Amino acid sequence: MRFLRKRTSPGTPEVSIILLDWSVRESFHTLEYLGRQRVERSRFEVVWIEFYGREAGGLKEMIRRNESAGVPPPVDTWIVMDNDTSECYHKHVMYNAGIINSSGRITVVLDSDAIVRPTFVGTVMKEFEKDPGPALHFEQIRNFDRRFYPFNYPSVDEITGDGCVNAKDGVPVGFNETATSLKDDPGLWHVYNYGACLCAKRDDLIRTGGADEHADYLGHICGPYEMTARLINAGVRDRLHLTHFLYHVWHPNQGGENDYCGPNNGKGMSTTAMEIPATGRVLPLKENSGIRELRLKREARNFLVSKGAERESAAARTFE
Repeated sequence: MRFLRKRTSPGTPEVSIILLDWSVRESFHTLEYLGRQRVERSRFEVVWIEFYGREAGGLKEMIRRNESAGVPPPVDTWIVMDNDTSECYHKHVMYNAGIINSSGRITVVLDSDAIVRPTFVGTVMKEFEKDPGPALHFEQIRNFDRRFYPFNYPSVDEITGDGCVNAKDGVPVGFNETATSLKDDPGLWHVYNYGACLCAKRDDLIRTGGADEHADYLGHICGPYEMTARLINAGVRDRLHLTHFLYHVWHPNQGGENDYCGPNNGKGMSTTAMEIPATGRVLPLKENSGIRELRLKREARNFLVSKGAERESAAARTFE
């Protein structure tokens, strides 16, 4: 694993955004949209993970352009994992690399070809101010019309117009204010896109073992909803944002048709992940060693804190 860039900015960001590539991204527009956010750039970091050895020329050009303009780089940390091209890519391995090498209190796992509004990062921050520890998802409105390929920066009105497959009048089909939690309604697995974006406390992701690196999750399936299922079992409340959406337009192989897919239900959902709620399981089937080390350190630290509190309480009772 190599670091082409590593965050050196002073201070700790509030939000870490993790984006993946496995030598497939033709357009890096997501980074451009993240560069237009209405919050100070120092308040969030962007971590880009490449599974193979590609050093994407398009991304290098963006970095050069930003440096020349004197504006913050599109990515703060750029990791190239250098896996052999004969290996099947593993999204969860990349998620874990991002979690380990990020520092924000809030972790955002985001599709690296998503279109986000300028208010996206600010919306995430506000949601975690209101509710300090959710598993928050954003629905993604998708358009299958090929007129937007190669990517040509369509407007939201264009995306939600002709060719849109899951929204009406700019609102996801079937969206309502009651059916917003997988814990309350597991049937929602097939209603909304839980693989587009997950936002959770980094500490919660670590205490539940990060992303599961089991072989069932190789290739196109699964995604961050596997972590969501175990977060729910650990007592974290999941929900969909009701008013802020992501957007996506057609590109070749967008559905992973040419990629390896692990055990699934034929509708793009991992059956291994969908079994998690019934088991009550919190930890992964295969835990990343780096995440495990962070988890055990966290548990040891919390144990010492609790013991210290017990001693202080006992001492206080002695002098009553």
